[in-house]
Amino acid sequence: MTVVQISQASNREQYQQIAKIVDLTDNRPAGLLLHAATELPDGTVQIVDVYDSAEALEAFGQQRIFPAFAEAGILAEMTARPQPIGYEPFEFVH
Repeated sequence: MTVVQISQASNREQYQQIAKIVDLTDNRPAGLLLHAATELPDGTVQIVDVYDSAEALEAFGQQRIFPAFAEAGILAEMTARPQPIGYEPFEFVH
């Protein structure tokens, strides 16, 4: 089951710090179908990820994102926020 998750970073600098650690370009996670990030007018960054399964999304979070937050020193900040949820899309065209 494909899942879509929308999350946010506080700003572009924070997003880029985590993106550098996670390195999606050279170390693409299993199951990732789409990753997009855009800076909103208020400076926050909206992130859209599409995975081929909820299990792949969960594995990415546990194995890559949370360790990256810890390495960047923002794990407590990020886990204090409401956590994004992956939802099954009723339509997905790619």
